[in-house]
Amino acid sequence: MEVKSITQKISRYFWPVISIIFLCFYFACNTLHGKTNLSARKIKHQPVEYSTIPRDGNEQSTEHEGSKLKLIKYKEDIRDNIVYPEVDISDFPETDQLQCPDMRRDIEVAPAYSMPLIALASYPRSGNTWSRSLIQIATRYYTGSVHWESEKNLKRVQEWFKAGAEDFMLRKGVCVKTHIFGKEHVSLFEDGAILLLRNPYYSLASEFLRYYDRERNMSMPEIIAFMKEKDDRWTSGFLTQFEKWKNTALSWLTHCKRLMVVYYEDLEENPVRELTRMVAFLGQPIEPMRILCAVKSYSPIKGRGNHTSQMTFDPYTPQMHDTLDEFIAEVNRTLIRKNAVPLPTYGTYYQPT
Repeated sequence: MEVKSITQKISRYFWPVISIIFLCFYFACNTLHGKTNLSARKIKHQPVEYSTIPRDGNEQSTEHEGSKLKLIKYKEDIRDNIVYPEVDISDFPETDQLQCPDMRRDIEVAPAYSMPLIALASYPRSGNTWSRSLIQIATRYYTGSVHWESEKNLKRVQEWFKAGAEDFMLRKGVCVKTHIFGKEHVSLFEDGAILLLRNPYYSLASEFLRYYDRERNMSMPEIIAFMKEKDDRWTSGFLTQFEKWKNTALSWLTHCKRLMVVYYEDLEENPVRELTRMVAFLGQPIEPMRILCAVKSYSPIKGRGNHTSQMTFDPYTPQMHDTLDEFIAEVNRTLIRKNAVPLPTYGTYYQPT
């Protein structure tokens, strides 16, 4: 009877004990797998996380030991999905007092999966290339591109935008150039985006000149001549680009969960402030000397190019003006609805530079 009692007890507890052991083994394996997987994707260059404060809070400063990296009085003003990094650059030295070394030499491609996936989005000819150059010197990291497959063999990419020669999903760039605006594409950038907006009267004319110059191999005087004559290739064939400018702005404003809007005109007017804000948004340490030297190396006139400066007339027809002005108003209404900073006051006609 005693042996039978022992056997019954063992039988009663056997499966519960086995089940507990199995569950412990299962959770242990999954925990180990998770740690191993995290280790494999460990962020070597972890973006600096700065403390944010409410608009009516006390400002703070962040010091980085062992270096001269400093972020002074940083805060984020968040309106809907739009983030406004605010920085104090009053202590930065004057740019013309600097002797800038060649800071292009120490820029590197970040290790795979070490960067957040943040877009640098824009309609073409809105300052994307110029901004990438500024950001690379300011942060020490190359920028990527969603257009990498078509651009990877370009000399300027291989020499200056090196992360743009590889798949952008590898997260090797501190930010990622894109001119695409579909909702699914926008949602890829889970860590946010910087949206560059430029007066479309300039960006559209510049893009038209660029396209026929580089893609159609026409001379600049030829292109300007048929713009002046209101050729159909310009007055009707290019109207789809007007809508593309509008849809680029609206899609990123609507579908991006964390967005910083940079107006090209502000970047021209105060490049040090705007670049500092972009670096903060990207989660990178603020290095005043690098920011100032980036601006000194790539002044607004170099970033803008001189395509439209060759024009001394208004190339837009009254119908083109009406269409574009309505698109500008629609984008502005969206910004105002989000309590965001509205567009700069764009002229309703093309003003030659």
